[in-house]
This record gives sequence, structure tokens and C-alpha cells, in this order.
Amino acid sequence: MFKLIRNGIGFWGPDRTVGPMHLLVDGDTIAAVSRNEIPAPEGARVYDLNGRLLLPGFVDAHTHLAQSYGRGIYDNRHLTQWLWTMIRYLHLDEDETYTAAQLACIEALKSGTTTVAEMTSLGVNVDASVQAIADCGLRGVVSSCLGDYQEGDNPAPPLDAEGVLEEMTRLHRQWHNSHEGRITVRLSPVGLPACSEELMRGTRALADELDVGIHTHCCEGEIETQNAYERFGCSEVEALGQFGVLGPDVQLVHCVWLTDRDRQLIAESGSHVVHCPSTNLKITDGLPQMVPLQRLGVNIALGCDGQSSSGSYDLFKEARLASLLGKGLSADAAAFPAETALEMITRNGARAIGLGETVGELTVGHKADLTVIDYPQVHLIDEQRLLSNLIYAGSGGDVDSVLVNGEVLMWHRELLHLDEQAILAKALKQMRRAARILPN
Repeated sequence: MFKLIRNGIGFWGPDRTVGPMHLLVDGDTIAAVSRNEIPAPEGARVYDLNGRLLLPGFVDAHTHLAQSYGRGIYDNRHLTQWLWTMIRYLHLDEDETYTAAQLACIEALKSGTTTVAEMTSLGVNVDASVQAIADCGLRGVVSSCLGDYQEGDNPAPPLDAEGVLEEMTRLHRQWHNSHEGRITVRLSPVGLPACSEELMRGTRALADELDVGIHTHCCEGEIETQNAYERFGCSEVEALGQFGVLGPDVQLVHCVWLTDRDRQLIAESGSHVVHCPSTNLKITDGLPQMVPLQRLGVNIALGCDGQSSSGSYDLFKEARLASLLGKGLSADAAAFPAETALEMITRNGARAIGLGETVGELTVGHKADLTVIDYPQVHLIDEQRLLSNLIYAGSGGDVDSVLVNGEVLMWHRELLHLDEQAILAKALKQMRRAARILPN
């Protein structure tokens, strides 16, 4: 079925000039994009944007959706303390996991996100989380966050390397290319030092066999990075390279504690980096230096991570913070301009998670994942500076409408496929129960 999205505005060309934009959707795919009006095919449904801004749907390149129930509970903790608390206390049953993930999906969707790269946390049901993504209508590149090595006094992992690889295989068999192709699977060893060499090498072999990518944490915390060095005799990045877990099909999340040699290896391998600035600051991972990576040609995407570590699923916040951090840490006012910030939550994000030929751009042949911004508004008024204002003054609350896979999921801020109030009521009841078993 055709859908005609007309009378919008959009960014055109490399200089991002603002001009009229009309878009035709054929089923789940963009069939035409034009400055000029597109005749409506017979039987097409017509959606009039009345001058609103049309963008590619946003791509969140790293999430832990079920952590929505931990928002605000684990504040004022350093990464190591935060992880210790999460591992011990965030244990949700299947129904709680499903509802917690639904809650996060709604927040993401209402903030313009159409695709999530979900790494389901330890202690929660991965299938429930994936089902929530599917039922909420989002596109998901999903995985289960697994390790086989006991760090310090943390609880022992439930699976050995063989068991982890079997679970990765099961997840792929059950979910890959399901739900009209919206759900795909990647492999997610949690990261070093919580994984053995056997598991990392096995992950690479399995990824090659299944023809899927790898999604892993890398060099997030100073203590963890040092522990990895002591265990493997080299940096995390060097170890990943030795184990085969670098390359164009790999997304490395955080990358805070990198050496110059690490950056060079990442660039040479074609690996992608997912920057999570809110998390890195809130749980004091460190100050991530992304500009040196960008100057080496590394593709950098953005992730909201988990709500208990970042506070929200609003990619506008991550884009703005990434831009400001890039400028401040490099002392280069021209670093990470608004144009780059927008690319990090659209095109770059799609490339990082293996969907660069599918989403992230308003291009004929790409999937019809669209975000519509309410325009004009008091903080989004100047067409000549609209992109700058969007990044430095915009927020998820400015999102008016969202399409995923050609389906209209939100129109004028109203979710068309979910009972938002019923989900909120159920989540609140579950969160009150969970709060009673959590430490102060």
C-alpha cells in the first residue's frame, strides 16, 4: 500500500539547505523523495506534514532496555559500584522484563528513535525484551549480554564459553530476520575481562558462520581496562584484535580508556565505535576522547545505553552532549558540528549496527523509517540555522510523528498501536514491587 508524505521540509545536499520535501512510501520502502509534489498513486493514504521537518528515523546504537526499572535507583555510583549493584539486584521475571522493555521502547519511539541495538542485560529474559521491541513496532538489532569469566567478587556467570555460544545460536535461530525483517540478531560477548579468550575466538567463528556482526563493550572503565591488561598482557583493543574481534562488522561500545595504539588499531580494522556520553559522565567512566578517533576516519555512532546509567532514551540529549564534549575535550570549536551530531544518530548509527544499506537516510530503496519534527517552534524558528537549533535546542519532545517499516506508529504525539496508559499503569505497579527489594 502506498503512503504519500507531503508538504514537509527537509535537509538537502551536503550543505544541508532546508527546502520542501515530499516522500512516497511503497509498503515498507521509500519509493520516491522529491522537492516537488509527488502525485498520489491510486488508493494511497496521504499524510500532510503542514511544513514539519522530515528526518530519517534515529538509530540508537546501544541499549539495555529493561534497565528502565532502575532509573534513578542507582544514582551517584561509580561504574564499578553501579555494576555491582545492578548484577545483584536487577533480576526481573519474564513479564517484568517485557513491560520494562516496553516502557523504554515507548520513550525511545516518542523521542524519534526507530531502531535500537539492544544488548539485553544479565539477569533479565532476553526473549521477553526482544518480544517487546517487536510488539512496539521498532526495528531491533538484538543480542544477549553474556560472559563466562568471574570478575572479582561478582557472582559467577551461569554459562561457560560453550554454553554462551549455544545461547547465541539459539537466539539467532529464534529471532533473526523475524517480524517482517525488523528483528535481526548480533552476537554480544559482554566484553573483556569478563570473557575468556575461548569465548571471544568462538564468537568470531560463530559470527562468520551465521554472517552476523558483533556488539561488545570496550574500555569503558579505568579499573576494568586495567584488569584486562593484567589478565591478557596487552590492552583490551589489542586483545580483541588477537582474538579476531575487530573489523567492519564490530561495534565497540564506550571506548573511553584508549591508547593512541588502540585508536590506530580500531581505525585500521574498520571497527565502529558507539559513544554513550551521558552514561560515561553519570557513572564516571571517564572522559571519552572521540575527536581523535574521528580524525582517523572511525565511524562513530551514539547510544543511550541503559536508563539507569544515562537517565533517558532521548538521542537529542546524546547528540548535543557528544558535540559539546567533542569541542571541549579537543579545544576545537569546529569539532563535532551539528551536522556530524545528526549523522551520528542516523547514518553513522545505521552503519555501526550493520544496517547502512537499510536505514539511516531518506533514500529511495531504504526502509521507510521516518521521524517528523514539529516545526516551527519558539526554539526551532530560523530555517537558515535549523540544523544547529535542532541539535543544541531540540529534544525528544519536539518529535511529532514516527513511521517504522512504513507503518505509522505515532501521529501528532499519539501512539496508534499501543495502549500507553495501560502499559504505564502496569509498569508502575511492577516498579513499586521491585523498589522494595532493592538496596538504598
